[in-house]
Amino acid sequence: MSGNITLGQAIKQLRTEVSRLSQEDFARLCNLSRRTLCQIELDCGNPTLQTLNRIFERYDLKLCITPLNSPSDSLAATD
Repeated sequence: MSGNITLGQAIKQLRTEVSRLSQEDFARLCNLSRRTLCQIELDCGNPTLQTLNRIFERYDLKLCITPLNSPSDSLAATD
């Protein structure tokens, strides 16, 4: 396989392999419904950044947006 996984697959893998918690227990820990967590793990629905970060904060992670190139890379490309 290519080694790429979806966001939902990554969350499920963290939950099952790192936390070793059921969906119900993990959802409760994250203050989510089990149904919401299930939909996220199946890559369904449209979770907010806040919801995703409630999940990731359990692993000292945060989902954010960063530029692909730093400003200095853009300047070098135009020289």
